Amino acid sequence: MMRSAFAFLAGATALAIGVFVATGVGTASASMSYECWTYKGGDPFKMTHVTANSNQEAVSLAIVKFESLGIKGLPVKCK
Repeated sequence: MMRSAFAFLAGATALAIGVFVATGVGTASASMSYECWTYKGGDPFKMTHVTANSNQEAVSLAIVKFESLGIKGLPVKCK
């Protein structure tokens, strides 16, 4: 019984390491936190925070996040 539990644990650990390596988790990156606003009629309407490697990526992530909240077709700016 102990041997099979150890084999399972070793397999699960190897799988987790494989996932981290495949997705780049654990590697150095320049991710930053961005504050993103959507605008309605030229005025700030809603705000969210995203973590991204560039402003362009932050805008893309914010658009997806706003769309999931039902906010679509409005301009987005991130700082």
